[in-house]
Amino acid sequence: MTWRVVLIACLALVVALGIRWLMPTDRSATPPISMPDTQFDYTLSDYSARFRDAEDRVELTLSGPRLEHVWAERVARLQAPEFHIEPEDADWRGSSDTGRVLRDDEMLVLEGNVTLVHRAERGEIRVQTERLRYDRRARTITSDTPVAITQAESRLQSGGLRIELDKNLLELTDGVQGELDPAVAGSAGPDADAGGAGDSS
Repeated sequence: MTWRVVLIACLALVVALGIRWLMPTDRSATPPISMPDTQFDYTLSDYSARFRDAEDRVELTLSGPRLEHVWAERVARLQAPEFHIEPEDADWRGSSDTGRVLRDDEMLVLEGNVTLVHRAERGEIRVQTERLRYDRRARTITSDTPVAITQAESRLQSGGLRIELDKNLLELTDGVQGELDPAVAGSAGPDADAGGAGDSS
């Protein structure tokens, strides 16, 4: 009688060990899901994105109602984007009708009713144009379309502009004309304003 009990107990133990071996004991022990392959097209709604530099500082933020990524072109197309260039340093922000992120060139292209704003000691600098480029590698903001700039009572127009972020310099090009507020024009040089607003023809 005793050997039957021992046999049954051994069989039960073998069955229990077999079941335990077949069933995973910890879900977390299963291989982790790898990051998805980014080589595909996708669309994002109500997106918000941050781009960081080599020192892990936020240099660009983008948000808007729609982003369409076309992998074959390495381009992300933006609808009604709002952007903020170097939030903690240069602090230029604005919006446009459309935009494109050129991933290989590290370039942001903004088109249609582009507004660019910078807060400065002598009044907000507001730039309006039809096309603007932010080159993350060269650290410049440029436009080759007619530009209108206002600051306090100053009104300026030009055929284009160039902003050098590292030099804190705003340069107007091609047929600059307009009216300068004496309080701003009488400052010590073109870079005296916090925005580095100068003009050049």
